This record gives sequence, C-alpha cells and structure tokens, in this order.
Amino acid sequence: MSLPLPLASGTVIDNTYVIVSLLNSGGFGAVYRATDKSEGNRLCAIKETYDVTPTARRQALIEAAILLTVKSDHLPQVYDTFEANGRFYLVMQLIEGQDLLHLLRDRVVSRHMAIVGEQEPRQALTGPCSESEVLAWMLPIMAIVQELHGRNPAVVHRDIKPANIILTPDHRAVLVDFGVTKLHDAQAITTQTLVRAVSQGFSPLEQYTGRTGPQADIYALAATMYLLLTNRLPPPAITRSTQDKLITPRLLNPSISPRVEQALLKALAVQTSQRYRTMREFADALSTSPAPTATDVSMSGGMNNAQTMPHQTAYAPPPPLPVYPVLPAPPALSRQHTVSPQPARPLPTPFGQGCLFGLVQAVLAAVLILFLKKTPSFYLATCIGFAFYALAGFMTTRRGGSALRGGWSGVWAGITSAIMFWVILFLGLVVLLAHQIEVASTAATNQGKQVSPDELRIAWSAVQPDYPVGSLALTHTPWLNLLLLLGGSVLLASIIGWVGGILGRSRHQKKIAKKQQHLLQTQAL
Repeated sequence: MSLPLPLASGTVIDNTYVIVSLLNSGGFGAVYRATDKSEGNRLCAIKETYDVTPTARRQALIEAAILLTVKSDHLPQVYDTFEANGRFYLVMQLIEGQDLLHLLRDRVVSRHMAIVGEQEPRQALTGPCSESEVLAWMLPIMAIVQELHGRNPAVVHRDIKPANIILTPDHRAVLVDFGVTKLHDAQAITTQTLVRAVSQGFSPLEQYTGRTGPQADIYALAATMYLLLTNRLPPPAITRSTQDKLITPRLLNPSISPRVEQALLKALAVQTSQRYRTMREFADALSTSPAPTATDVSMSGGMNNAQTMPHQTAYAPPPPLPVYPVLPAPPALSRQHTVSPQPARPLPTPFGQGCLFGLVQAVLAAVLILFLKKTPSFYLATCIGFAFYALAGFMTTRRGGSALRGGWSGVWAGITSAIMFWVILFLGLVVLLAHQIEVASTAATNQGKQVSPDELRIAWSAVQPDYPVGSLALTHTPWLNLLLLLGGSVLLASIIGWVGGILGRSRHQKKIAKKQQHLLQTQAL
C-alpha cells in the first residue's frame, strides 16, 4: 500500500496554518514547516499522523500532553492539536538547527574518518565529538528525561538517538519526537503504548519484547553518547545478549576519560539490573563521581521523591559489570614511548657549517667575477653570499639546536667567505696575468718583436675586473674604512645566518611532530 501524498506548499489547514515545506516523512506521518496566521505568521512545526484510529489518536494525545505539561528549553513547546481531513495534527515549536546524526556525519566526512558508525579500534586519537561538548549537550537532556521518569506513571521516551536530538544555533540540545512514548507504571501488569519501536544499536534488550521502563532511556542515551564520542554504533542489544562484542570506548577514542568510559559501560549493560537505576545516577557518574551509595540515596531521595521508581525501596549493589573485549597492545610498541628530539648523530657545529658554506660561496663568487669582470657580477656575488649565509644557518639547526647556532654559523660563513674570496680572487688574477703575459710574449715572438716593458702593466689592466665604486666612510682612514666594512659584513652575516637558523629549527620541530603523530597512529593500529 502506498503512503499518502504529503501536503503541498501553501496548503491551509484548519483555516489557520499554512504549510511552507515538508521536513520529514515516514510510514506513520509527516512533519512540516508551517506558519500560524493567528499568531502573526509565527513559524511552527506541524506533525501529521495518518492513522486516526483510537489507539493512534490516544498516542498523539499522550505526546501532546507530555509536551504541554513539561516546560523546558530542551523540549519543543506544543501550541495546538486538532483533527482535519481524516488526519490528526500536532502543532509544535519549530526547533531550528541540526540534529546530532547529521552533525556526526559532517564531522566524520570533514575529518576523513571511517564510515559513520564504523570506526575501528586504535585508528583514531580523538572522536568526532569531544567529551566536554557531548556532556554539555546530554546533561540537560538527562535532567529533563529524569523529570519525565519521575511522573506517575513514568514517561519513557523509548526513541532517544542522535537523529532525535537537535542542536540549535546557540548550542542548546533539544529532545524531539515523542511519537513512540510509553507511560510506564511499575505496579501495573500492562503498559500504555502504541508500537514496539526498535532502533538498532540504541534500543535495549527489553525493548525487543515491549516491556520497557525508564532504564531503557538510560541505555539509549548512553548508546547515543557512545556513538558521538567514538563514531562506533553499539552492536544490537539482541546480539549482545548472546555474544557481547561491545568495544570499550577508549579503544576507539583514547581522549575519553576513564570516569566517562566506566559510566557508559555500566549504562550500556545488557541486563537492566546491571545499569544505573535512575537517569540521575547516570548523570552524577558522568559529571562528578561514581553513583551514590545506599546511604546517599536514602538521604537525598534521588532528584526528588517522585523520581524514584515506586517498586524500588532498597538499594542492592549491582552485579559485576560484564567484561568487554579489549584488544591487546602491539608488543613492539609501548604507550610510554615518545620520540626523542635529540638526533642520534652529533649536531653540525656552527664553525664547521659556516666554514664549509663560506668556502663554497667564496669559490663561486670569485669564479663569477673573474670570468664576467663586470660591476654587476660583484652585486650578484653578494646576493649569492647572503643566500649561503642563510643556508649555513639552516643546515646547522635543521637537526636540532637553537636558532642562535645559525647566527654563529652565519658569522663563520661571512669571515671565511671574505678571506677566501680575496685569496681566490688574487690567485685567479695571478693565473690570468701569467696567461695574458704568455699570450703577449708568443705574439711578439711570432712577429719578430721584443716584449714591451709596459706589457706587465697592460696585462694586469686587462685581467682586472670592473670594481664597484663605493662611498662608504670616505671621511675615515683606509684602515678604519676596512674595519667598518668588515664589521658590518660580519653583523649582516650573523643576522642572515640567524634567520636561516630559525627556518632550520622550524623544519626540525615539524619533522619531530610528524614523527610523533605517526608513532601514535602506529600505536593506534
């Protein structure tokens, strides 16, 4: 049998409500975004129930009665109920925001984690949601659910799951969809319910048989937290009853605190006798300390006297928690093992690196000037020198050490390059001069002439490059000018080497961080 067609946009119901769009639909009904003309076009949500049999109508009225009598920022407010066109309608506050299931999917996709609900053990360092934010969302929900459980008869939601919790733009969690709510009377043999609804992974074992009580919501809320914190859906309770393969939360998300892990495991116990008795006890275990003792319960009465289940008059310690599978840690790795920032080999010394790169720079600069002989070649050689000063500093710290070691490397590079440049330049000029004289002598001999006395001067002028003309400290003596030039060069070389040292140290720190992350990921496997 096909489902009824949803109402079209613009449809007016009860001469008051105008349908804007379809929000959701299913086998029992649909939910619409609508406006209320009687309240200045106030936005609202309208829940449409296809079935108007006495049982279905009764269930819809139960949902309306619950939401009408319980006022909370964490439950939607009911505005109106009516029947029209052979269907039953419930007009509620429109909760804007994103449900936690869609939030989970967005985070799993954006962080390139496993498939939603299928995270494997030891493959993640954190969960899709942090412990602090999950507690901030769930503790207020637990308080209002505890209030519902404290009614007489107790109100059991029976369908708590991420898809039924909406996170508003102001980060307020709101519990919605009371369509399968059950009124539980602990003294009665039967309970008032409409359907035997089961959500795989979130419904406890007793919900499969239809004999649910307030502890069913404890299980479902714990399963919701488990999924949000670990991106792992708990196995169906019916499967766990024969072979329990629930994975402890900290194997999936090591950032979960042991206190929260123990609280979740107890709340997810297959047998109701092993779970917390009330939602208040569960909340206390999550937020402060372990569940209250029998003395604490008798003195405080739980949240209030009405919130204690009527048939429970004495507190008995629950049976030991079941043992859940724990995967052994890889034998070759240890949780206490860390990556040492100190390399196994000795660090390069500033003197060694500075002298090495200063020498290489001096050779390149001298050869460049000897062959090009133009003034721009001096400026190009100077730029090459700056690059080699920075490279010396970088190579000194790329395996560790402070950036100051790079500065000292730059100093030694500057000193070495300055000295070796002039030595190599002079030797190169001597070699070129000798070659020039030999060429001139050979030419004169071939022409039957004698070598001119000025040939040495002419040859020396021929091999000389075009030196740049500077005006630095012209008012001082030549020796003072030379000292100022050398001092300035050394200072500049130290600064450039220090900058290179900073870059080298930064690269080293990134490399160490990457190794640590890789090790943690390897341990997680």
